[in-house]
Amino acid sequence: MEDAMTPILYNSDEIDFTSNGLGQLTELYSVDIQEQRNGLLTFTGLYPVTGQHYGDISEGRIILAKPSPLDDNHAFRIVNTQLDIAGHSLQIEADSITYDLTHNIVKSVTMKGTGSTAMNQLQEAIVNPSIFTLYSDITTSSTSTLNYVNPMEAIAGTQGSFLQYWGGEMKRENRRVAMLNRRGRYNVATFRLGKNISGLRYTVDTSNLVTQVIPTVNLTEGNTTRYLEGATVSSKRVGNYPIKYTQSVDVTDKITINDGDTDKAIIDRINAYAGNWFAQSENTNKDLPDVTIEVDVLSLQDSADYADKFAKLETIGLTDTVTVYVPEYGVNVTAIVNELHYDPIGERVTSLVVGTAKVSFADANQNALSDLQNKVIQVQEQATQAVVSANGKNSNHSGRNAPAHPQEGDTWFWDDGADSGIRVFTNGVWVDSVDTKTLERINNAVDSAIETSYTYTDELNDKQVELTNELNDKVANGEALLKQEITDRENGDSVTLQAGKDFVTSQIKDYDTGMQSQISQVSDGIMASVSSTNLITDSSFVNATANWTLAGDVSWKIDNEIMLKGVRVATFNNGSNDFDRKTSTLKSTPIYTMNLGGTQFYASIDIYAPFFGTSAYMKAEIVQKNSSGTTTKTTAIGGSFDTAMSGWNTYTADITLDSATTQLYLQVTQYGGGKVSVARPYLGSTKLNAGDYIPGSSTDNTSTLKLFNNFFAFGIQANTGALISGINGDSSGLNIVGEKITVTGDTTFIGKNFMDGAIIKNASIGSAQIADASITNAKISNLDVNKLSGNVSSFIQSNWNGKYGSTTINSTGMTVNSGGVITDFMNSGMKLTMAGESIGGIGVQGMTGKPNTYQGLTFWLDGNAEYMAWAARNNGDTSMNPVIQMSWYRSNSAPTGAYAGFNFDDDVIFNQGINVPGISKAKLGFTTKTFNGFNYPYFGDSRLQAGLAYGSGYTYLISGTTYYNLTRVIKALDNLGAVKIPSVINSDGTVKTWFNVTL
Repeated sequence: MEDAMTPILYNSDEIDFTSNGLGQLTELYSVDIQEQRNGLLTFTGLYPVTGQHYGDISEGRIILAKPSPLDDNHAFRIVNTQLDIAGHSLQIEADSITYDLTHNIVKSVTMKGTGSTAMNQLQEAIVNPSIFTLYSDITTSSTSTLNYVNPMEAIAGTQGSFLQYWGGEMKRENRRVAMLNRRGRYNVATFRLGKNISGLRYTVDTSNLVTQVIPTVNLTEGNTTRYLEGATVSSKRVGNYPIKYTQSVDVTDKITINDGDTDKAIIDRINAYAGNWFAQSENTNKDLPDVTIEVDVLSLQDSADYADKFAKLETIGLTDTVTVYVPEYGVNVTAIVNELHYDPIGERVTSLVVGTAKVSFADANQNALSDLQNKVIQVQEQATQAVVSANGKNSNHSGRNAPAHPQEGDTWFWDDGADSGIRVFTNGVWVDSVDTKTLERINNAVDSAIETSYTYTDELNDKQVELTNELNDKVANGEALLKQEITDRENGDSVTLQAGKDFVTSQIKDYDTGMQSQISQVSDGIMASVSSTNLITDSSFVNATANWTLAGDVSWKIDNEIMLKGVRVATFNNGSNDFDRKTSTLKSTPIYTMNLGGTQFYASIDIYAPFFGTSAYMKAEIVQKNSSGTTTKTTAIGGSFDTAMSGWNTYTADITLDSATTQLYLQVTQYGGGKVSVARPYLGSTKLNAGDYIPGSSTDNTSTLKLFNNFFAFGIQANTGALISGINGDSSGLNIVGEKITVTGDTTFIGKNFMDGAIIKNASIGSAQIADASITNAKISNLDVNKLSGNVSSFIQSNWNGKYGSTTINSTGMTVNSGGVITDFMNSGMKLTMAGESIGGIGVQGMTGKPNTYQGLTFWLDGNAEYMAWAARNNGDTSMNPVIQMSWYRSNSAPTGAYAGFNFDDDVIFNQGINVPGISKAKLGFTTKTFNGFNYPYFGDSRLQAGLAYGSGYTYLISGTTYYNLTRVIKALDNLGAVKIPSVINSDGTVKTWFNVTL
């Protein structure tokens, strides 16, 4: 096997890694190995689908690669593979082979003693055989007990882990997991922070900074506590900061206080202890700020100081420390490498995160660690052992497992990792008192009580009716007739009045084929109406979708071949399982509340969904709107559906009108692909029995009769309440309304007559003078527009808006509503909205800091939208979805295979140089170089003086007009082994010193 930068693929059961396995992944690219201090170690990369080993790459197999400049080759087990959005490459994710330990188990272990002893005890407690050895060189002693955890959790992933009690720095190897007292090297680099260094971003945090302390002790005398204060202690760096960061420090436990000691004696002891507070090991560096640095090593290479100040970062290791000068405060801070990104192909560190070094448990002062351990052990004992409670008889217990030998009345504070609570030992069993699911149980109990109350109310109502009937029978038989008669004469019989009202109403109502007639009397008149019990117009799709509004990318259609119980069915079917972000809406004719009585209604609908596309779903809902068109309330019928159904299902909902609602309608919406059918929608004031259906009228008209003291009307009215055919009158006059009115016989008109759009077959007018004419409809063959006066704009606007309902004009621009998409033409450009969500637009825009005349064209995306794209249909195609060729995604919305930012899915050509970030003036160029009689692809300096060219299996290094065959050079040097290169040559030609190089 080659000790190579090229990762190698192995079978899933490989443990030795001494051969080339399934082969080298030479086509692998965009490889990144990320490791965090005491955290994850992962591998990601891309492999082309045309690669030699594309078919060999699968979950479970192992990739061997170099994880950092200082560590040996490491095995990574593939956990996920995904094709990118264009299908050109395979995205590979792999975890360190040590993650295999997360699938093992430790039932119970007590780790006690030094770090080495504790790791041995943990290894012996692993249930299933393992190839891994657990090791530590930490000499600090501690103790911890764990139950039912995996080995990696026991090391550094749970409360009570090795990392928590012994500290250390983790090092993962192919057959070993080690917790080392110190893994990295000390002070491998020193550099000065600067705000203008491209590739280096840092933050300086002073929130935990302490530059001055006031030591105190507290003395308790009876029920009184008083404090003594020692001399203020300042850090030698106190002058480096604009303010003093002062903190009080309680040193009561750090000094000896005897009975009878004077205040002066105690204060002297405070000062003796706290005088060197900042030099004490546990307080080291507390007078320095916390520094976090993110370093993009590749970007730093353009820095003029790179070779002198930053070159060492290319070979830095995880947990190495560096010295950082913070110019804001003139202090040097020691920082540690907490995260490292490494490219095993280029064999270089690409980025890293450096943070302020903290004192580890293993490095901390032994006395402080011992104190901490004593407190931890004390807390553990208190949590696992019972203590006598306040009544002096019962005991309290804590822990995961049930206490042994409990007594009646004992309390157990339990915690199983997922839930927790309190149980009391009652009658020989542990009974739940309260826990994390108590609220859920209360809600269930309340729901049950409400349901029981509904049942009881129904039973009470039935009983009341029964008693009322018995009372009526007794009255009919004459029992207590006189007494009841006197009472009725004095107060009126409410039962009798209601019964009479119900009787009259029942006699007036006539149900016939779903039609209801009803007469009602109000304080000043009588109203009668004949309307459909089902308020949804043409609910049976008798007129197909003529009385329904369709919107979206794929229309709902009436399937004349499929009937549900004799009723037509509306179907959405885009013939695809793909989720294409498109919607399709089926909306009923609006119902206006001015024609309704009451506020409680009931809805139902039958739904059959054979299949849904990926991430697709549908809703059926009753939508309520106010007079301005704003939605006041939406009620889903049955909820949201995204799972295929095996047959028809009926769903219902109770509808309560909002006080501001003026109209409501049924809306069925399909989001994404699939096939969905709906039938027999119902909305009315009567709650139907399961499976029942009443069809709505095939039109939205209602016959009406209204007689009031100052108003009358009779005829046919629309659901808006407007009379569309009939007569109505009030004190202002009489109106006759109809699409066509025929008057027979001689007719005499007395007074002025106004005719809108009159067509007079034969008229003889001697002369006419029209001073002021109101003409609703006129056909004029020749019109001199220069003679028009008045508000011409309003005239044009009102007629345009009336002519084209989808297009409206106002003072600020024009709006076009094409169903699902609304386009607004505004003063600065065009804005697009879909499904109520602002998507973006195209417009003219200036730029901050520039004059008003500095303008340009901007394609912009609104904050709620996810992406922008440029797409094209295939050659000759005019109907299928366009294929995305270039796109831009937000950081949290990129689909699988795409990345945040710009993505190119077609060939790209750069005809000009490309500027790169930083202070470099040179541009990157892509072009063709001709030499050796061939044309080669070239990338490098845009002036073509330095770069690389490749072709025919060779890579060439270009310098000016000279072309070096880089492939041959590397092949010639490959496998030479150890060679010596002169570094210093004496004046007589002999070599003084050599460089030893292994190739």
